[in-house]
Amino acid sequence: MDLCTLPPGAAARVVAVDLEDGPRVRLHELGLRPGGDVRVTHRAAFGGLVVAVGADRFAVDARTAARIRVAVGPVDVAPAHPSPAGATS
Repeated sequence: MDLCTLPPGAAARVVAVDLEDGPRVRLHELGLRPGGDVRVTHRAAFGGLVVAVGADRFAVDARTAARIRVAVGPVDVAPAHPSPAGATS
């Protein structure tokens, strides 16, 4: 499955990043690398995504997201909007 097919709110583990060295290294520096966890927070204009990697959020264009292979399953990414301390549902 490609990152671009994940719906907002979905989380997955990165399996492979099929990009040239420059963009691949930059994503690796941001934490988006094989074995890492990622959550789609929302879709951006023109098909891009805003993703969460750990506590960080950044945009990934649709073309790049289509070249990032992911596997859906239990992951360790904080929710987009964590509940305040002491709040109950």
